[in-house]
This record gives sequence, structure tokens and C-alpha cells, in this order.
Amino acid sequence: MSSNDFDLITIADSTAIYRDLAAGKIIPKQLYHDLKSELIDNIKYTLLFKHQSHFYQLYQHIGFELVLDESGAFFYIKDAQDLENNEADENAFKVQVILMLLGRYYARSGRDIENIGKIDLGINTDDLKALSQNNEYSDILSTTKLSGGWDKALEFLSARNFAHKTGSDRYFLNLAGMSFLYKLVDEYKNSVSEES
Repeated sequence: MSSNDFDLITIADSTAIYRDLAAGKIIPKQLYHDLKSELIDNIKYTLLFKHQSHFYQLYQHIGFELVLDESGAFFYIKDAQDLENNEADENAFKVQVILMLLGRYYARSGRDIENIGKIDLGINTDDLKALSQNNEYSDILSTTKLSGGWDKALEFLSARNFAHKTGSDRYFLNLAGMSFLYKLVDEYKNSVSEES
């Protein structure tokens, strides 16, 4: 780690990144800009990417491992010491369940799963209503201990930067959310083929 890295990174930027990561958020490459209605580069991601060795060592010194998921273009941290269930595992479980159900719903509605990640398509009011009325999905969602149904589930994904809200009841998955979803789909396909 170059001693100059601390001079290149402001305390405010470093603190903001740490607060997001410690709160269970990911740092995606892009964020949705409401006024422009488009994805823009995330300054925090760019800073992490440019100074990876600095941040890897910094987090290592405080007991975390900084991880870059290249397929989804996002950073996250995991506790380097604690391999048992913890809050991060619970958050990951919630994300997985929500994404799995969204993917299943989208596929069963006859739409290409890829469209869930498009700004102009994604999940809309009708989708939220249909998801809320599906008892199977609601029962499975309740295992995540998220109260408030599908509205809260999508807010949870947005708060952790896996999805973005584009209107009062409209969301889409970003690259990180889509990458996570495709990994779940692949794992499901592999488990089904192993059972055959």
C-alpha cells in the first residue's frame, strides 16, 4: 500500500464507503439517477476500483475481506474471522430469496428474465400486485422475516443496491442484481440436472 493513498482518498469518501458496506450494502459500478432516468457511474465504486490494494489492506486490518464480484461489477465486504451465521448471511439469504422469487415469477409470466434488468421494463405495479396475491410466493417471502410484503422486499433490494426504484411502484435489477439472479438460476439448473 502506497503511503500516498491516504492523501488521495478523503476521510469523508472512505467513511461513506465503509458505512454503506457495514450496513450490508454493496457498492455497484452504476447507480440510477432519478432526474436523468439513466444509470450513471458510481463514484464510490470508481474510488474502490482505483485504489483496490489500499482498501483491501484497510479492511483486512479491521477484520473484513473486501470482495470484487467482477461478473456483477460490485464490491462487498465479508467478515474475515466469523465463518458462522451472522447478519451478513441473513441479508444474503433475504436477497437470494427475493431474487429467486422475482426470477421465477418473471419466467412463469412468459417474459424473458433478462427484461427484469431493463430500466423501462423491470417490475411494475401490476407485478407487485400479482406477487402479493400469490400465496406460495408470499409464504416463501415470509421465511426472510421481512414484514411489509413485496413493497418492503423491493425496498430491501434497493437499499442494498441490487435494484433501483424508477417510479412510485417500479423497480429494475441492476447488473449486480442480475448477476446474482443468474447465479441462482445456474445453481438451480445444476441441482436439477444432478437429481436426474
